[in-house]
This record gives sequence, structure tokens and C-alpha cells, in this order.
Amino acid sequence: MPLFTTPAGVEVYYETDGEASHRALVLLHGGGAQLIGWSDDFVALLVEAGFFVVRPDNRDVGLSQQTGGPDELSADYDLIDMADDVIALLDHLGIEQAHLTGMSMGGFIAQLVAIRRPERVASLGLMSTSPSSAPEFLVGEHGDGQPVTAAPELLDHDAYVTMFVGGQKHYQSPGFPFDAEESAALGSHYYRRIYRPDGLVRQWNAMLRGPLERREQLRGLNIPAVVIHGMRDQVLHHSAATAFAELLPQAEIHLYAQMGHDIPRQLWPEFVAVLSRTAGIGSASDGPQ
Repeated sequence: MPLFTTPAGVEVYYETDGEASHRALVLLHGGGAQLIGWSDDFVALLVEAGFFVVRPDNRDVGLSQQTGGPDELSADYDLIDMADDVIALLDHLGIEQAHLTGMSMGGFIAQLVAIRRPERVASLGLMSTSPSSAPEFLVGEHGDGQPVTAAPELLDHDAYVTMFVGGQKHYQSPGFPFDAEESAALGSHYYRRIYRPDGLVRQWNAMLRGPLERREQLRGLNIPAVVIHGMRDQVLHHSAATAFAELLPQAEIHLYAQMGHDIPRQLWPEFVAVLSRTAGIGSASDGPQ
């Protein structure tokens, strides 16, 4: 079982695919998402493109450590601690420098790894994410920014899958068909792998602890980056992509008119191509300046 303990004492579960001698790509998913949220089919395309793919479960989701009991909803960590988990994973695997791709909250974590340890990051893939949680980048209802204090309702398998499918359908890309059967299968896999809704709440509360503002720290960070964002994103406004373009000297921006807050299967080949091209730029350079 690929589980290791970070210097901070947190057990992190991860999986790898591809040849360890190939260029390392770490995939970081969003809030509440388990590593299986990165489809095996998507990972296979990345492996075919020459990557050694590493997928961790962020702490408090999946098979990584639950940092509290079912009734403990406050988080004693923040996004910086989650970024340090990633650096510890690279150390554990003996990876000096990796390509990082983060979706949504995973993009926040990838940014913080690059800010804290730029020499460890060969390139960045920033998908449906933002450099700040300022209101200008938020879409829809986000509450009052206060931590969640109410314990979530415990659901049985079928009720959870119904909720999961409804959530995925809400955030899907309007311009692409929604596969409810595939979504239900993934929801069932999530539930059977581990069902700890309190972990999701703690992770959300940790995200609220920030840092929620990263623009000044990102400014001038000279790391090759590709920014992928949907113009129909239901969570983070696509203006975040243009903000990255102003902040990162080597940012390449890809906006999709009918993409929401998800990773539509129909665009996977293009995503793999741009991530591979950006990684090639990073691998060919002498490292970030």
C-alpha cells in the first residue's frame, strides 16, 4: 500500500503510473476529490505521452490520513501545510523536480508549492483555478467565508451516489454531454473506497484558512505554465486565467467557451498535448529563475 508519513506526521496515500525514469507529473485534485477523480483513462494518456504520473489523496480525503474524528470539523492545517505534503511526497519518491498540475483547490496547492519551492517545480498546469479568492474571481454562492461547524448528514450508498451525480451535473461543461452512468460509477467508487464526510468539511475549513491571496507571491514567477479554464465555469470566473497571464511571464492561456468546472473527456487529448508541450519547455530549461 503506497502510504508514507510526512515530516509533519501526516500519512499520505498515493498511486503512480508509468515508468519512474520518465518525467514526473503530480496531479492534484480539488476540494473533497479523491485521487480517483483523475480518470484512469486520462492518466493512461499522460503515461502514453511520456509522464510518470503521481496521484496523491490530499489529507482528509481518500485513503490519506483523516486529521480528526467524525465530530471534529475544525481544521488544524491550511493550504501551505497541504503544499508541504506535496513537497514531502517528492522527497519520499526521490523526485528532485516535477511538473505539477492542479485542478481547482489542487491548483491553489500547486501554486503554493511553486511559490515556496520553485526549484522543485519544472512546469505548472493550472486547471479551473485562480490566483486569489477575491470576490472578482468567484461565481455563484460561496457563503460568508466562515468555517462550517455543522456535522454533515450521513448518507447511505444510493443517496450518496444520487447527490454525487447531481453535483457533477451541476458543474459539468455545458457544451459537452453529461454521462450520468459514468458519474454514478465514480460516485459509487468514492463511497466504497472511503466515506468520511467530516474529512471533506475539515478540508473545506482548511481551504478557508488560506492563504487566499497569492497574486503578489506569484508575480514574476518564471516557471513555464499552461492555464486551462472554462468560460462557463460555475465556481471560478475565467478572468482568473487572464490574471495568471499578467502574473506569470511564461503562462500560456487556453480558454474554452463551453467548458464548466470539470475536465471534459472530449478535451483530454488537447489537455495532454498542452501539458506535454509545457513540460517540454520546463524540462529543456535550466530551472526556474
